[in-house]
Amino acid sequence: MKQKKFGFIQTGATLLASVAMLSSLLACGNTNSADGSADAAGGNSSAAPAKSPVSVKTAYAPFIGGIGIYALDDKKFDLDHNVDLKIGAFGATSPLMSVMTGDVDMAFTTLQSYLVSVNALIEEGSDITTLPKIVYLHNASTGADGIVADASIKSVADLKGKSVSAQYGEVTHYMLAKALASAGMTMDDVKLVDMGPGKGGAAFVAGSVDAATTFEPYLSQGTTSRDGNIIISTADMENTILDVVVVSAKNAAEKPEWLLNTLKAVEDATQYIEGDLDAAAELTADDLQVSAEEVKAMFPTVHLYTLADNVEGIGEGGWIYDTMQDVVDFYTSIGIIKEPFDVTQLVSTDFLWE
Repeated sequence: MKQKKFGFIQTGATLLASVAMLSSLLACGNTNSADGSADAAGGNSSAAPAKSPVSVKTAYAPFIGGIGIYALDDKKFDLDHNVDLKIGAFGATSPLMSVMTGDVDMAFTTLQSYLVSVNALIEEGSDITTLPKIVYLHNASTGADGIVADASIKSVADLKGKSVSAQYGEVTHYMLAKALASAGMTMDDVKLVDMGPGKGGAAFVAGSVDAATTFEPYLSQGTTSRDGNIIISTADMENTILDVVVVSAKNAAEKPEWLLNTLKAVEDATQYIEGDLDAAAELTADDLQVSAEEVKAMFPTVHLYTLADNVEGIGEGGWIYDTMQDVVDFYTSIGIIKEPFDVTQLVSTDFLWE
């Protein structure tokens, strides 16, 4: 994997020292001169001198959904928009906390993880209006996640009374509950085995559970090693597992020019991939530590949201609000969220340019 953009996330005492230094750097760098806080539709004065690219730090968990981020870097779409994106792998600090501390300028995280973190901060006394905001939809799983079951289980309905792995309170738990609901069932109808997707997938391959809520490569391995069936996947469950782009409430409110420009670079990369997957796969294989052929094989299991998707998804009347409420309702039903909150306060639509 290329090292130039990775490895800046730190923890412990080193993180505290770094945050102090980064705070002062970000205060200077991300202002991007006097007009750095221009509104999202605004541009630079034609008389203004050329400015150096603004360094923008982001954190991402490497997987096929990140293909756009890596293509953006390799093709320099960021520099085309006067930003220099620095990609870091998540460390011990959660994506939301990394944004709040200023360790990163924006984070790509699952909707479920984001909402659970928001809830924890609200329970600790934070005002919801001060918490990081969703400003863009980035990607959705369209087959990369699913439930693999043994040969005797042909459908979700057949899971009744069976042992099924999923990690309690995490995205796999939510997905399993949604899958069961599609067959008129609830979590009470199965024997939940509390395991993460990796351990659960391995347990299924080993024959320890009847079914596993997991992801690739365990889905494929399960179908071959145990003659199993993928009885449902995110290909059948639209917008169930998705990544959103999150920034601080301050940046969402002040609308710095670098933020809009970064999202435009993300859109450019998405359009590039959709137009030439072969070339994009060659570019990003190194970053994902797989072959170009494997990148192309995995790509159909994710959907990269475009600007048009974002207008439809987070614009007025968009589907994201019902999805967010559904996630909140689920976590409320299992006791993780004790007091539901207004999800509409967590989305900014100010970065949907024309």
